[in-house]
Amino acid sequence: MIVANALLFTLLALVLAYALAELFHYFRLPRVIGQLLAGIVLGIPFLKGVLYSSDIDAAFSYITNIGIILLFFFIGLELNLRGVRKNMRTSAYIAVFNTVIPLFIGYLVARYVFGFNDIVSLIIGISVSVSSQAITLDILDEAKMLRSRIGSLIITSGMVDDLFELLLVSSILIVVQSASLGAADLPMFVLSALIFIMLVFLFRLLFIPVILKLFEREQSQSSLFMGALVIVLLMAYVSDLLGIGSLIGALIAGALVRQTLLKEGGLKPWRRNELSHSLHAIAFGFLIPLFFVAVGLKMDLGSISSNMALILVLIAIDIGGTLAGTVIGVLLGKGTFREGLIVGWGVLPKGDTELVIATLALQHRIITVDIFTAIITVALVSTFVAPIVFKWMVRKNAKA
Repeated sequence: MIVANALLFTLLALVLAYALAELFHYFRLPRVIGQLLAGIVLGIPFLKGVLYSSDIDAAFSYITNIGIILLFFFIGLELNLRGVRKNMRTSAYIAVFNTVIPLFIGYLVARYVFGFNDIVSLIIGISVSVSSQAITLDILDEAKMLRSRIGSLIITSGMVDDLFELLLVSSILIVVQSASLGAADLPMFVLSALIFIMLVFLFRLLFIPVILKLFEREQSQSSLFMGALVIVLLMAYVSDLLGIGSLIGALIAGALVRQTLLKEGGLKPWRRNELSHSLHAIAFGFLIPLFFVAVGLKMDLGSISSNMALILVLIAIDIGGTLAGTVIGVLLGKGTFREGLIVGWGVLPKGDTELVIATLALQHRIITVDIFTAIITVALVSTFVAPIVFKWMVRKNAKA
């Protein structure tokens, strides 16, 4: 009966997530909003009481955790360091300023205005500073601006942004993982980190090339995908076993697999695209939408009104800090103020890493449900508003 109930809930979650995601996509808005709203709807006390239980939560959490691991593996696999060379200087300015400004202000406000501790304030600062500008690519394509200066700035600054935020996110994940450790455990944690670094080099030089070539013998897309799964799950398991966190292992696994597949004299580059397509289909078609539903399920809508001041302040920091940082970056790169605003709205949307960080922090009881709800609400608002304003500014700029 438990299995049947879990299957029913998963079915309802997928159907509702797909329906709402397509509804928002029809209006040229990010699908992630619909997927989060699906979780919020299923989290209504009456529905949750009828459809959800602790047994279903355990099974659902396991599925969504696999989804998060594959998401971070995909991020590592898609990280293109060579692609950041174009507009490197301006892109670097944009990435640094539109991340550091909201991060710094968010941390200070959370710490000294709302009185949260350092770790909670850092998590809040990170949540308003990271972005997911990939959802803007559809609008750029529709407006035929992919090859324009603005389109190029958004794409290349996004690549630099990914690299810069990758370091921040990795750091905060380690902080979250080690937050519950006592002072006596810290030397062991440092030792575990050193062991993990040595294992990463060992994986890169020996294990990953051997595994990929072994599974490559069949010359099939499914065998290559299976080999990649073996690598990411093993690295996620080892990093989690050492106390570093499974997501760090998954992220590094993606970057190492990409390097191995694109290495001169190694496997053909198009195999990486095959792997990306397989991973994208399974992760974004099944597991990751369920993760977004799970995020919505954890929200407490009743706490929004009581935390409205925090939410409004964080929205202002998120939008204002990102726009200010991007404008500064573009101006330093000899661009115009208008270009800075357009690019700023283009890189503003949320929808991935900040949700993962907030979820992990909630699971480790570092933040409360109220703070978690505030972070997700801010992400929803910015992701909803940004594409609308961006599209309007693109049209206005085209007429100018």
